[in-house]
Amino acid sequence: MRILIIEEALQSGGGHWPSYIGEVARGMRAMGDKVDILMHKNAVPELVEEMQGIPYLSKNCWLDAASQGAMGGIRHNLTLRGELSRWFSIHQPYDWVCCLTMRLQHLLAMALLSRSGLIPSKTRFLLLFVQSFGAYAGANKPTVFPRNLSSRLTRFCFRLLAPGVRSDRVLLAGETKGMQDELQRFTQLSVRLFPHPVPSPTEKKEAELASCSAGEAGSSEVIITITCPGFARYEKGNDLLQEAIKIILSRPSGNSCRFVMQWPKVFEMPDGTFLEPDLELRSDDRVEFVNHLLDAKAYEHLFERSDLVVLPYRRKSYHQRLSRVAIEAAGRGIPLIYTSGTWISEVAEIVGDGVAIQNETVLDVVKAIEAALVRIEQLEMCAHREMATVQNYHSAANFRHKLIDHDS
Repeated sequence: MRILIIEEALQSGGGHWPSYIGEVARGMRAMGDKVDILMHKNAVPELVEEMQGIPYLSKNCWLDAASQGAMGGIRHNLTLRGELSRWFSIHQPYDWVCCLTMRLQHLLAMALLSRSGLIPSKTRFLLLFVQSFGAYAGANKPTVFPRNLSSRLTRFCFRLLAPGVRSDRVLLAGETKGMQDELQRFTQLSVRLFPHPVPSPTEKKEAELASCSAGEAGSSEVIITITCPGFARYEKGNDLLQEAIKIILSRPSGNSCRFVMQWPKVFEMPDGTFLEPDLELRSDDRVEFVNHLLDAKAYEHLFERSDLVVLPYRRKSYHQRLSRVAIEAAGRGIPLIYTSGTWISEVAEIVGDGVAIQNETVLDVVKAIEAALVRIEQLEMCAHREMATVQNYHSAANFRHKLIDHDS
């Protein structure tokens, strides 16, 4: 197949786009597809080389202030439509045009292009949405859709897309059941569920899979390493976790634990204050703060020494938002501690186990971690048994299968 991936956020090399788009492209290329990636025209040379991409697009709506708001969004759409029309006019037809992080700044452009007679009928469009159009209404409640200009523009664009969706020229997709449900309610159109491809992990040795992390040489005590990968942020609940760790370490069970958190910089709290690693915890040798950016090898090593991964994410941010960290951990056979009512529950369903944090409180985080410590052997057995299921679902091969056999 000939595939075009459009991603203007591929510019500086930051964010999740290089790893995500890169994994999709690498997987499809390995399966014999011709994949072109249109990047921002000012993409750094290292990123262009890494992605084997094409610097072309003039705007990045994730960074351009002029692309925000109703009028800015419309201008961005029209610019994108013009640039893509020129690209299609001088290149061979594609089987698929893929926009994998759709926003309102892209929606009108893709709707108009999907209706364009200048693009051959064999060309189909995959529009994958990772950002919500609705507002969080509370735990276990469906999102609600605000009545504002943005919603009216969005509905207008989906009406333009509707004929293409019904004729199968356009596939609307989400990566989570929550996003799929929201889009279907908002658009009254069919929405497919797609995987989020991540690289398969390096196989661990049998001994590493069969036991928890060993303590210091010569020690008979087993130390359980509990990690929280990913940059510390309020929506990820790092403030709750930090306070929970202090309580756990004050108890006898704390002597069998080691905690590792990625916290390269302070983050802002809702009240405008900034939170940094706790001074008391920084002086405790049972706690490690990773305060620098990790390359791929160091990031993999973080997982290799993890016995449990704790993700106390807040529901308002993650009720239907995917967590790449959760996929990476589950695909490596590492049990998850996660907030109930977040998308991570979908990963736990695949694995068949995990420990849920029932409420977004420090004490509930403590309860969940201590429950996981009690059940560590059972949790590890289940996670190891089902890690291949997670790997197979969240793979480039399955992503490609969804394109070819899109009715599945």
